[in-house]
Amino acid sequence: MKKDLSRFLQSRFNMFLYAVFGWHVARVLVFFFGTLYYYFHRNEKHCIADAVREGLGPDGKVYNMRKVIRKVFKGIYSHYYEKLFIAYEKPEKAIHFMNKNIKDKDFYKLRTILGKGKGVLLVTGHYGAIEFIPTFLAARGFEVSMIAKFKTPQLKRKVYSQAEKYGIRLIDGTQEGSILRAASKELKENRVLITQCDEIDEWRPSAKQIFSFLGRMTGLDRTINVIQKRTGAEVIFSVIHRHQLNKYELKILDCPEILSRLNQSSTLSPGETVLKFLEKSIYENPEQWYQWKKYFAIGSGTYPVRSKPASKMRYPFIFKPFFGNAQ
Repeated sequence: MKKDLSRFLQSRFNMFLYAVFGWHVARVLVFFFGTLYYYFHRNEKHCIADAVREGLGPDGKVYNMRKVIRKVFKGIYSHYYEKLFIAYEKPEKAIHFMNKNIKDKDFYKLRTILGKGKGVLLVTGHYGAIEFIPTFLAARGFEVSMIAKFKTPQLKRKVYSQAEKYGIRLIDGTQEGSILRAASKELKENRVLITQCDEIDEWRPSAKQIFSFLGRMTGLDRTINVIQKRTGAEVIFSVIHRHQLNKYELKILDCPEILSRLNQSSTLSPGETVLKFLEKSIYENPEQWYQWKKYFAIGSGTYPVRSKPASKMRYPFIFKPFFGNAQ
């Protein structure tokens, strides 16, 4: 089995080093091992760099591209450090860290929506400190559910064990036939159901409805809209923006607020709205998104790949597992 960056950083030897030296040194080690990994996997490194250049499109000239690419790799290493920290740190210490370092002025929006009693479909992306979202919400007393998918049985056991410590309810993403039913059940219990909209390799594009994401064409998946209509749950978009590895900001926006910021009409569906805002966020902070490796998979099926101004396109939402393939 090919050892990707995730498996390399979580190898037994590396995990032993993290445990021996503690999190402050582990942070340095993760960045060092990440740099070492890409030194020996230069094709993968070049693919990411090319994706950033193409993804930023004709407006890329407004960026200092070399600086942006360096920051993108720093963001990738930061993501894996956060992933390791939240998975292996003791819950009480992890909660203390999050309470101290995450600015959370938007929580009132989530509480207000939950007051309606129909649940909340919280949509996020591979952006910023995504790994902190479920645990941070659960630590603040919200009833959290999420869809999970795993590469190995060992990882599944670890994540289920950790989720139990925080009181997070998981839905097995491998049981595809029952995901829709299970998701509806969670929302009808007035819970916060977390999922991602940019799990690119999980997209099941429609051949009839085409949209553009970061300048590449693919098909539309409207599952999120089906869930929303079936349950009446409100859809919100949320990320934890990473300023530094000890300074974060939780951002929560409902669809009307997003449409206002995008100067869009209210005719856009919730699914189209959240993905459109994620794209805007990536253009503004490309280093926060760590899915650049999969960028060229967008539209890699039978769909034509061509550029088109994002402002002229309509966007989909893909309702897929939060953990993806545990990357």
